[in-house]
Amino acid sequence: MRVAFAANDGVFVSQHFGHSGKFVIADIDEKSFAYSFIETRENDAPCKLGEHDDVKLENSVTLISDCNVLFTVKAGNFAKSRLQTNGISVLEKPGFIDELLVAYIGYLKRPLFAGNNRRDTIDEHPCFSAKAHNTKGRVHLPVSPTCNIQCRFCNRATNVDENRPGVTAEVLSSNEAVDILDRALELCPEISVVGVAGPGDALASGHAIAAFQNVHAAYPDLIKCLSTNGLALPGKAQTLWDAGVRTITVTVNAVAQEVLEKVVSWVKDGGDLIAAQLTGIRECAALGMVVKVNTVLIPGINDAHIGKIAKAVKNAGATRHNIISLIPQREFKDTPPPTCEQIEKARKEAGQYLEQFMHCKHCRADACGIPGVSDLSKQLYQNRELETFSHG
Repeated sequence: MRVAFAANDGVFVSQHFGHSGKFVIADIDEKSFAYSFIETRENDAPCKLGEHDDVKLENSVTLISDCNVLFTVKAGNFAKSRLQTNGISVLEKPGFIDELLVAYIGYLKRPLFAGNNRRDTIDEHPCFSAKAHNTKGRVHLPVSPTCNIQCRFCNRATNVDENRPGVTAEVLSSNEAVDILDRALELCPEISVVGVAGPGDALASGHAIAAFQNVHAAYPDLIKCLSTNGLALPGKAQTLWDAGVRTITVTVNAVAQEVLEKVVSWVKDGGDLIAAQLTGIRECAALGMVVKVNTVLIPGINDAHIGKIAKAVKNAGATRHNIISLIPQREFKDTPPPTCEQIEKARKEAGQYLEQFMHCKHCRADACGIPGVSDLSKQLYQNRELETFSHG
């Protein structure tokens, strides 16, 4: 991987991104962690005497577009968004370049699971590992009633018939999570993962975290997994870790605002969804969580954007990618789902950056059983009075 340092003297990171006249570039071997400094690149700084030049800003981003990480004293929100969209993680930290690089390599070498072997853990997760897909079970606890964005293809519902994300027979309270998990394990002893994947967003309310806290106290050895759109993810990594969450899925359908606006009709409080997603991924990966990114492939909307998504989330710390076919509904009800050829093309582009997971079953928010083998959700929730959820 390649790292850039905003350092005019070639020794100390002392410059804001927009003021930097030079970038020192280093290469790190991701297997041996050996490193070398390869060059210093001259930059025409876009910010001078209070003036901001948008063309020069884009030229500065392009100048280090082959880098995965930038160390700088500070980057403004717009510049940071442009860098992150181009797959460059921004670390705002001044200091001597040698010391920063050694510390960063130490971060890259960190153990990813305290007390657990990362590979063994993922090999038990049927939604992250092909090896576990037909042998290990999972249960989704539908405890999240609301969402904080509206995707143009999303149609959440309460029923027992549809087999797709955003659908559940009922919404559970956080206090019911352990009782339902007890019954799920009776029905399917092969369950290795307990997750929250809706029917709303897992972090749009506090219900998912409360459920994980209860479940982790009762079943500390089960893998805890959360799925989110990422808007509310920044600042939550440590809380999730403390609740036992070690795997997380973030749905990222665009890393450019002009594409995102075609996918999402509104974001709560006008939040910056792309920046939040990349920040949240980075924070979770830094703690050692394994991050998978889901991308809904929408022909004519983001099908030419998949490689950029994969590069950006990979540089933020994601290690797996799951490309999902569009289910035509709501505003995209007349859009045909992608063909097999379109899906394979997208996987090939994304596969340059991330390991591709290719066994997704479009699971319900209350799924239970072994994916592709058994569906026990109806038995799990039989004889219970249904409760609805909010579309807010």
